[in-house]
Amino acid sequence: MKAIIKTRAAPGIEIVDLEKPVVGENDILVKVMAGSLCGSDVHIYEWTAGYEWLPMPVVLGHEFAGEVVEIGEKIRGVSRGDRITALPFMPCGECEFCLMGKVDICKQNYVLGLTRNGAFAEYMLIKGGAEILKIPDNVSHEVASLCEPLAITLNGIDLSGIKPGQTAAVFGPGPIGLLTVQLLKTAGAGQIIVTGTSADGRRLDIAQQLGADIIIDVEKEDPVKQVRKVAGHLDFVFEATGIPQTISQGLQMLKNGGKVMIIGIHARKATFDPIDLVRRSKSLIGVYGYDRNTWLRALTLMSAGKINLDPIITHRLPFSQGVKGFELAVSKTAAKVVFGPEA
Repeated sequence: MKAIIKTRAAPGIEIVDLEKPVVGENDILVKVMAGSLCGSDVHIYEWTAGYEWLPMPVVLGHEFAGEVVEIGEKIRGVSRGDRITALPFMPCGECEFCLMGKVDICKQNYVLGLTRNGAFAEYMLIKGGAEILKIPDNVSHEVASLCEPLAITLNGIDLSGIKPGQTAAVFGPGPIGLLTVQLLKTAGAGQIIVTGTSADGRRLDIAQQLGADIIIDVEKEDPVKQVRKVAGHLDFVFEATGIPQTISQGLQMLKNGGKVMIIGIHARKATFDPIDLVRRSKSLIGVYGYDRNTWLRALTLMSAGKINLDPIITHRLPFSQGVKGFELAVSKTAAKVVFGPEA
């Protein structure tokens, strides 16, 4: 089977042929129908600082949807033919704590596509202790593979506490930024501003299609001055670029009591004015992760048609074209790349 693998501590990936995994008594074999490319996968491809701990070789990919094709004899609650996705933080299902139902303190937990082989292959194994969710019949595999990033953005909206009519900027029109735009629209945000660069042209067009009211090209305009010109000061900024200077820019855009929600992963340290933060009662809030309930809400939004993910999926490629998919993401030609089986 074809698989996208990180093999060494340097930029790049490799496409290799692997044997189909052998199913143990506590394993579930999944035929991967869709594996979507995450920003963290791109960081690994570029070999950005912060991933030195990655075991190699490892099959990448943690955003997926697939079909159960084989189950071990100890597996319960999952059947062959089930269409599933799963949280990538997985308990082993075999240690003493997992056997007692205390999966949160599993001794051998792992992260799909990071510390154990993941979803960028035609088949993959997951353990019986995984948080598995069945995909609604009216949700495609491709759309369901975006459940993980949608859950992250839902967590950001929850933590922000945004109310209808409040204003927000989204820094970066990548997949997380585009999902945030839709959720802000659903939450009743009064005005939504999206920032990007000239390289983000296609993504910025999608942002406008999905509900952004104002687009700012930060290479042509000072984002702080432009936001103040068109919107005054904002209630919220959602930072989804991972670029350090955006933290300071976001704080400068806020009203008294405003919040910067930091979703992007920053490889370098950021600096900002703490006096402005304190005296104007502003907040910096980190957004990371989710829980099972957030994933269920994400699937509900998909099934109910309350959020449109199709425009975000700009490229669909087989696993054998993994290098092309990563290059499309790095160049910002793509919004979301979804890999799948060979045609």
